[in-house]
Amino acid sequence: MVIDSHVHISKYGKNAASLEEAFRLYLDEMKKNNIDAAIIIPDNVEGSDQIADLDKVIDLIGKRENLFLLGSPQIIQRRSGEAEKYKRLLEDKKIKGLKFFPGHDPYYPTDERCLPYYELCEKLDVPVLFHTGENSGDSECAKWNDPKYIIEVARRYPKLKVIITHYYWPKLEYCYEITKDVPNIYFEIAALADEEVIGKSGGIEKIREILKKTIADRPDKILFGTDWPMCKIEDHIELVKSLSLEKEIEEKIFSVNAEKIYKLI
Repeated sequence: MVIDSHVHISKYGKNAASLEEAFRLYLDEMKKNNIDAAIIIPDNVEGSDQIADLDKVIDLIGKRENLFLLGSPQIIQRRSGEAEKYKRLLEDKKIKGLKFFPGHDPYYPTDERCLPYYELCEKLDVPVLFHTGENSGDSECAKWNDPKYIIEVARRYPKLKVIITHYYWPKLEYCYEITKDVPNIYFEIAALADEEVIGKSGGIEKIREILKKTIADRPDKILFGTDWPMCKIEDHIELVKSLSLEKEIEEKIFSVNAEKIYKLI
């Protein structure tokens, strides 16, 4: 079984004429790559015709039981004002956690406007996911999502499941070293098989090395994800398979960990 824990529905690279067509493309990619289930991450900018926001993704998914959602609070635009909205969505199990975009937006993970969301997620025992690292073509944005701030969040809320995505590329070694002793930090591997990420992060062997060390430390805390459509699903599947893991560990990464962390079962 394979669960893709990091998907966006967007017209990236003019791959589709509409968001509806982009969604159909992802369903085709799921079938082609034997993806059994997926977690779709809405954009936190509402009303865009380029990338689906929460309402649009809910509409697109319909009643499909193998597609799940995260929420994406608008920290800059609405501060903590959406806490009640997301409380209802989480309690009704319409979303499985919250995604934060420091670096896409100019705020740090420790920003006081985020704290009510962390308290909520800790209380409801659902994870928070942080965008980390550079954006394509923009290295300066990484100052906002340095793992040193995420560690502060994890230590302030020790029962909160804190997931780092993109591994703070290109500084994977730094990300591993600074977080390895924080027990409630998890990792999701989206974009690590992307050509730009590989090139700037020291090459594919370096990425494999860091992943193997992380898996050795915390095999129950690594999730498979792709960042489709920006990144290719098949490349990420191959990345995991290239690690030559024991079958039980590989299954944890591909599906078991996501099922448990996001309570998909």
